[in-house]
Amino acid sequence: MFSSYGKLQYDTSKNISQITDIANKYGLIEKNLFASGLATVDISTDISTETIGQPQKNGMICVYPTKVRLFLGFSNPLIYISNTLKPKSCEYNVVLRHEQTHQFINKEMLDYFLPLFRTAITQIVINTPPIQISSINQVDEASRFLTEEYNKQLLPLVDFFKQEMIYEQRHLDNTQNYIHEKSLCL
Repeated sequence: MFSSYGKLQYDTSKNISQITDIANKYGLIEKNLFASGLATVDISTDISTETIGQPQKNGMICVYPTKVRLFLGFSNPLIYISNTLKPKSCEYNVVLRHEQTHQFINKEMLDYFLPLFRTAITQIVINTPPIQISSINQVDEASRFLTEEYNKQLLPLVDFFKQEMIYEQRHLDNTQNYIHEKSLCL
């Protein structure tokens, strides 16, 4: 199993309207709110499988995995901070800390879920029977089928991971916290 947090980047080239548009596009902002900052990340998963075809006594070939690699991680972690905020000002620092906290939550969620994914993929491989084929020419097709089957069975956990990340982020993104953060600079 492989993972990556990605390389965190910062973008201060956009104004509040542009950041709000990005947030709206991803459904990351409540109606009638304007974003001075935004934290985004892409969740990447990839399963690859190495297989072997073992001849059987009945003339069939049994295709089973010799190695299954799972990648679960982040790509393009990005923090937007409005170019209308003065760097090192109180408001800029509050927005920066808020968005950094979002990225920290993402990292913690990934760390928490990695062992669950490791256990899940192990169980999926154990519980997915080998593929019987009649010709060595079918090994690649059987390998693709196994990989697709692993992906299909892992998808509910990936979806749950994404839902849990959204749920955890809502602890930070709520009206009460926004009011509190705004009051820090009054």
